[in-house]
Amino acid sequence: MSKPIYLSAREAAAELGVQPATLYAYVSRGLINSVAGPGKQRRYDAVDVRRMKGRKAADDYSGARPLTGDPVLETELTLISEAGPVYRGRPAVDLAQTSTLETVATLLWASQEDPFAESAPLPSPNLPEGLAPLDRLMVALAAWPLQDKAAYTQAPKLLQVKGAALLRYAVAALLNADPVDVPIHTQIANAFGVSSSAKNVIRAALILCADHELNTSAFATRCAASTRAPLHAALISGLGAFAGPRHGAASDRTTAWLSDVGPDTDIETLLSDRLSRGEPLPGFGHTIYRGPDPRAACLLDVLYRSEPAHPFVQRLPGLITVARDLFGEAPNIDLALAATQKTYDLPKDAGKIIFCAARMTGWIAHALEQYAAPEQIRPRAAYVGERPE
Repeated sequence: MSKPIYLSAREAAAELGVQPATLYAYVSRGLINSVAGPGKQRRYDAVDVRRMKGRKAADDYSGARPLTGDPVLETELTLISEAGPVYRGRPAVDLAQTSTLETVATLLWASQEDPFAESAPLPSPNLPEGLAPLDRLMVALAAWPLQDKAAYTQAPKLLQVKGAALLRYAVAALLNADPVDVPIHTQIANAFGVSSSAKNVIRAALILCADHELNTSAFATRCAASTRAPLHAALISGLGAFAGPRHGAASDRTTAWLSDVGPDTDIETLLSDRLSRGEPLPGFGHTIYRGPDPRAACLLDVLYRSEPAHPFVQRLPGLITVARDLFGEAPNIDLALAATQKTYDLPKDAGKIIFCAARMTGWIAHALEQYAAPEQIRPRAAYVGERPE
């Protein structure tokens, strides 16, 4: 990995064209990272400074605000910390030890009562055969108004109960089963036909994946909700973003190369060959965390404790060490999901199904929070085309 470049306060302020006090304000707002330097001086991340410089240039001309990396709206749902996501003040890695997805949903949705207690499971619609899980879910969500006559409600008192019903309905669609009144991790484990230890790992995975602040699918959901689109339509927007290989389908790419790891596989040779061909290593590295992905560390720890004698699980720490040495990256949540799928020989798309079932919880939370906001989301673009003379 390339070594970070740091600037002095004078250099950073000069590059930005601002006074030192403005530079310090950017740091206090979390827009520019700083580290201790020689003496009492501090040094400022050159990447952050140049990103801020580009943002200033766009603002000066058109008022546009680049989206990547910059806060664009306020939320009370999830804080991303160095210890992983924090759901309304509760660290996800702590909740993953014993909680259920329903409990986390109740927390994220700020429910005063259990919305799942009031929500009777509805039958799944008749869907075409041969659809992949995400496509099946897309069609099922579009058919939601056939299941619920109040599908277009905006009443706050009803939306949480509708969210609980939609979550159960969505999980059933992903599994190609009927909705049932059991915990979601139990429904998934039963559909996959796995042991109680596998069910516990699935439970932890669901909680760790429930929300991750303003990722692409959450933002898409919020944009739709800001227009007052009905809840099922807002979820379709989130699902469309989730379906891409750079988001929810990323675990598929991790599962693909991990399937080549057998009992006698030379892992160093396998990964070295990928490196020599210029191929990335899905499941490693993350754009948000400067260090390891805490969600992956937590889920892998649960897996290690659940299956200490499993041959693949015993090889996992060595595989991760080789990957770090060759690619310079730590495992992310996609690696942990793919490892879970491989350990328990889960069906194809299992990692993606678990991830999507979990993230539906977060999308519903984002939609509910956005419904309470008066504004319609309308970000500006940073125009880089031809300008009038």
